[in-house]
Amino acid sequence: MSSRAGTTFSVPEHLWATDGMLDALAARDIAQVFRLIQRETRVSQTHLGVAIGLSQAQVSEIIGGSRRVSSIDVLTRISSGLCMPTDARVVLMLGDRSHGTAPTTTSSGDVIATPYAQTLAEDALTERYADVEAVYPSRSEFTSKMPPHALFDCATDIRAVGLSLNLICQQYADSRLAQLAQDGARLRLLFLDPAGAAIRQREIEEGMTAGTLGALTTLNLQGILRVRDRLPADIRDRIEVATYDQTIRVNITLINDSLCVAQQYLPHARGVESPTMVIKKRWPAAGLYHVFERTFDELWSGGQPR
Repeated sequence: MSSRAGTTFSVPEHLWATDGMLDALAARDIAQVFRLIQRETRVSQTHLGVAIGLSQAQVSEIIGGSRRVSSIDVLTRISSGLCMPTDARVVLMLGDRSHGTAPTTTSSGDVIATPYAQTLAEDALTERYADVEAVYPSRSEFTSKMPPHALFDCATDIRAVGLSLNLICQQYADSRLAQLAQDGARLRLLFLDPAGAAIRQREIEEGMTAGTLGALTTLNLQGILRVRDRLPADIRDRIEVATYDQTIRVNITLINDSLCVAQQYLPHARGVESPTMVIKKRWPAAGLYHVFERTFDELWSGGQPR
């Protein structure tokens, strides 16, 4: 097992039903919630932040007491990011342990949500955000809050489609990409064809000299192919690379069949300046996650393997 595997964490369900946790949730004492989770899982502040869409500095401020969480929006994001059971979410949202029935646990410690609590929490989440966890005004703000190493270090499956895929090719080390593949991860990367008509159209939209985006995409494409070619022959197929030549509308990165980073391409705006959404898969078929997953699948099916 890779040493990075230790950074993956999940909160044991029995922890949500403990008196200490329920008291912290009812008081909306997020600092204590984080402390209890860290005590149980040994998760770092960085990876705790990635799960809930906050920076390591923000998590540190919350735990240290200099930042208090009171916004319902942020509380909702935290409850979703931590995969909080429904009854625990209700305690947090209502700020009172007496609402609904107390959590019921099985002999194995699993928490069973009551129908009332399930309906209340799911309706509130759906009405507010669907499955959107966070929205950033630009990709640069997104990467400052959620650095690539925190997104990808634990990944077992990465699917990405866009233009030059800089998040992976320019901001994540080649050696780490190679290590992911050696650890068993599968990568499917779909670049805009650097010699195609669509990339030239995008250069015109951004007011760039002809060939500028094509050269950057070629550089990134060659780099990822080098990473693949240096792998042992029997695992090279873990990195699949293809190109497509269609009007670019969105950059999509799907991680571990659970997290989606999506960025629309706007006319006359560079990709790095465009709004970025973080979406967490919440339902088997509904939600924005599946919209972007279908978009990736459709584009990938028409791509040209490299």
